[in-house]
Amino acid sequence: MKNQLFALLAAIMALGFTTTAYSETTVFLQPTTDITAAAVGAHVEIDIKITGGKGVAGYGPLVAFDSAALKYIGTMPSDYLPTGGIWMSPELQDDGSYEVILIVGDTTTSGKSVQFPPAELTPGPAQEISIDSMLFEIPALPPDSGLPNAPYWAFSVLASSPLGDDTKPVPVDGDGTLATLIFEVIEAKPAAITLLDVNLSDTDDVPLESTLENSLVTVNAGEAAGRKAADVNDDGTVNILDLVFVAGKFGQPVADANRAADVNADGKINIQDLVLIAQHLGNEK
Repeated sequence: MKNQLFALLAAIMALGFTTTAYSETTVFLQPTTDITAAAVGAHVEIDIKITGGKGVAGYGPLVAFDSAALKYIGTMPSDYLPTGGIWMSPELQDDGSYEVILIVGDTTTSGKSVQFPPAELTPGPAQEISIDSMLFEIPALPPDSGLPNAPYWAFSVLASSPLGDDTKPVPVDGDGTLATLIFEVIEAKPAAITLLDVNLSDTDDVPLESTLENSLVTVNAGEAAGRKAADVNDDGTVNILDLVFVAGKFGQPVADANRAADVNADGKINIQDLVLIAQHLGNEK
């Protein structure tokens, strides 16, 4: 686990926007709240999902987001790893500041910095992990990042299974949810959230290969709540006419004249836009 932390911190410092090698283990983002027309002030939640996991005992995702339109609230661990292990993440406090939250078993420590690993977990030297190393501004995006031009911040999370009888973290196979990301919409504009890396590790703290798919989602924020983005012809109702409109623009490059057909604001007019409209058929704005 300590090696995983050092590797994650090194990746954070280097901000390596690299392509992950192909693997049968796939990690992707899946929104659990409506991001096609989120209202300013609303919270949106996005799961980090995994399929085909083999021998996963820890993970450390690195996530970037458009800080002009989104405020990071926190990250919740899910049920993929057994409870009682290690969890460390940056979290928004009631006073508007951020602190590092470290949970080891039943013990929670928080503050502007925490000692990791804690003395009760591993004897020997510890490292001070500050909030600035867990949540930080990205000065400039690499040219090949594929992200829209915007001010971006990034944050990291660290999780590990509890120790088994062999004093090593318990490995897990299969599909599930690693964690849930929570943001607040603060400006009405399309805003990107991207998973840069997931940093899976096995029970011996050795990195595991994984493939990132659908690692970027766009929150299409509006001033008011509703399904405005899916109402592409702006007639107040999501219906068959909206499906016909998008179908007529299917596959076209996105431009001012057809931008409404790009329902999820991902720069493409494709089947995903038709699916989003189908999900909201019959809804009014």
